[in-house]
Amino acid sequence: MPDPGAPPIGVNRRVQLICAWCGPIFMVMLAIGLLFIAGLVPPPSPSDSAAHVAAFYRDHRGQVRAGLLICLAGTPLLAPFVALISYQLKRSDPDLAPFADVQLMCGVVLLMLFLIPELMLAVAVFRTNGSPQVTRTLNDISWTTFVWTFSFPVVEYGATGLAILMDRSRIPLYPRWVGIAELAIAVLFIPGAPTIWVMHGPFSWRGALAFWLVFAAFGVWIFMMFFCQLRAIDRQAERFEQASVAPAS
Repeated sequence: MPDPGAPPIGVNRRVQLICAWCGPIFMVMLAIGLLFIAGLVPPPSPSDSAAHVAAFYRDHRGQVRAGLLICLAGTPLLAPFVALISYQLKRSDPDLAPFADVQLMCGVVLLMLFLIPELMLAVAVFRTNGSPQVTRTLNDISWTTFVWTFSFPVVEYGATGLAILMDRSRIPLYPRWVGIAELAIAVLFIPGAPTIWVMHGPFSWRGALAFWLVFAAFGVWIFMMFFCQLRAIDRQAERFEQASVAPAS
């Protein structure tokens, strides 16, 4: 039982752990849904004909629906994950709260950038006997939204990296190398920018740079921040213990 007379130390440790675990669970569900069940990784090529794209969704209708359902169930888990990052940034150095708010707002937009493609793909597979042109258009909207909207994660990770590097608290909750890694991951999302200009090669929405590099960078970010959040939770307790001892010394 905690001492009722002790000063509060912030959000309950168990709540923070739940929020931290939401990140890797989200990533696992996304990978299972898109890759192993729906078969949408890599996505259809932007140069595929309307008939080819429509045939793919028609022939794989059941598995695409099941995979998207898993993705849709896991997507909301990104919200508590990014909320915990914002909370820890503010708690580490309250003077940098604006960066934490930017991280949170861009994180919410990032969640929508997963949700909207999932909904569009679900519509594409809902009526597979309809116009192939409509099916391809929905597919185009989905993958363009998913890959091309690179600016929001760039700003989110950039704000997080700056907040960590500018943190001047005595016991920062995140180590400095995480700030550098955040800025590097932000840069890795920039290859998504040329996506709407190309249909082939590394910058297409299924290319090595615009898709695979970005997808891998996002996965690295999720698990890096997961382990860093677990460490930050312990660092909060360490800071509280030192603050409690300080007046008595």
